[in-house]
Amino acid sequence: MEEVFIGIDVGTQGTKAIAYLPASLPSGKKGKILARASASYSILPAAVDGRAEQDPNDWIDSVRYVLKELVKKLGLVAPKMATAPPPSSSCSNGGQKYVLSGIGVSGQQHGMVLLDSDYRPLRPAKLWCDVEASEESRWIRTVAAPSIGGGGKWDHVLPGFTSPKVLWTMKNEPDIWNKTRWCVLPHDYVNLVLRGVHDEKYSPQEDDEIVPTTDRGDASGSGVFDPISNQYYVEMVNAIDPTGRYAKSLPKILEPLDIYGSLSLQWMRDIGLLVNENLSDTSNLQYIPISAGSGDNMCSAMGVGCVQQGMAVLSLGTSGTIFGVSHSPPSSKVAPFADACGRYLPLVCVMSCTGVLNSVLDSFFNGCHTNENCSSDDVDGQKEKWTHEDATNMAMHHPPGCHGMTFLPYLTPGERTPDWPHASGAIIGLTASNMQLAATMHSHNKNAPPANPMAGFIYRAAMEGVTYLLAEGVSTMKEACGDGFQPNCLLVVGGGSHNQLWRQMLADVLEMQLRFPREKESAALGA
Repeated sequence: MEEVFIGIDVGTQGTKAIAYLPASLPSGKKGKILARASASYSILPAAVDGRAEQDPNDWIDSVRYVLKELVKKLGLVAPKMATAPPPSSSCSNGGQKYVLSGIGVSGQQHGMVLLDSDYRPLRPAKLWCDVEASEESRWIRTVAAPSIGGGGKWDHVLPGFTSPKVLWTMKNEPDIWNKTRWCVLPHDYVNLVLRGVHDEKYSPQEDDEIVPTTDRGDASGSGVFDPISNQYYVEMVNAIDPTGRYAKSLPKILEPLDIYGSLSLQWMRDIGLLVNENLSDTSNLQYIPISAGSGDNMCSAMGVGCVQQGMAVLSLGTSGTIFGVSHSPPSSKVAPFADACGRYLPLVCVMSCTGVLNSVLDSFFNGCHTNENCSSDDVDGQKEKWTHEDATNMAMHHPPGCHGMTFLPYLTPGERTPDWPHASGAIIGLTASNMQLAATMHSHNKNAPPANPMAGFIYRAAMEGVTYLLAEGVSTMKEACGDGFQPNCLLVVGGGSHNQLWRQMLADVLEMQLRFPREKESAALGA
């Protein structure tokens, strides 16, 4: 039987997983992805500007679903001791036997997951794109930081980071904070649950209590971790919470090659690995290790092979990120993250990326965000649903620069680069002339155009607005990192990387060669 490893990426819009058969050096076989699975969920509705939260239980439900799907697709079995006979049951993959030999988890960075002493979430998780803690972020940088020194060490701690969210909770939800035993990140929480802390028979003793852990990559997005010493900034942690609760709540830091634990027996049963086993006798089963895991950007870097200085990645997802490997820590003008391999991963993040195009598609095209399950039927000469491909075809009828119209893409609301947590979007430069040109090009479109004559015009302008925002991010990275970030090409990943118009636009504006890795789920592959 061949060993298969599963990588899971717990993102903002859903969870994606791949089953990977690694390369075999003796045989010369190349590694390959055998199967995929995904599950979607949403950010919780919010009546407060700047709030972005999710139910951590949605993550767990989605992880359980994708694992069950992969087990079913491949007929995966649990590993056995060498003395145990192979299972006699047939598999759905034509008789080929695959054994699940390990799991790795990638998670969206910066999320604040507050747990009680039973590892149960006390409230919805505040996500990376939650900017409610703008005042708390400002306090950390302008009041706490000068009081403990550090020479600008905390200039990068923006509202999306974890530590301002902790301070916000202390001020606005003291009852919740007083019940908090652990403050962990999204991938940390998923690892905990996979290990069995919510299992029916889990009853920890003091000597074998499962302790939450994280890795230096994800921890570097908290705002209170020093990637140089690989320790928490105790002075800042205590400045935020003098009572010591925050300090006691932080997870242990694992090294890159550490194993966090193993998949629990109940999870093995729930996802279908033990369907044909005698569950009363599990003595022949081997552990299925769970790796330390990391944040999504750190895992994405590994997934595309960005592991050497001089390499860089542009990720076009819900947020847009630019990052590259460095052997020395960058300045605090950018996020001075650690990577998942023991080096540094300076990063710039813009909150306004593919979500902007989704909003335009919804508002101007009656959009459908996937090419699957979208009706192409016309109703009274109009398409019932429009995809991003349709909108892009419309946008291509308009020239670069959109006749002088500019789309400011701060729709989240707020922006992280630059640090404008209260920014909002705008369309500027509209004139009677360019509106007339937009309407004329709209009427000349051979396909049935959307009812709004400005739709393709606005879509292209939005794409241009995000592109120039990303270009500013690349310039910021070069300024902050010096010789540590001088790439001659960018590896482009994420859902937006498949758009041909956007590819050309980025190449023109950045004046840089772009490369597009085959595997689009780079974070899951890296995990």
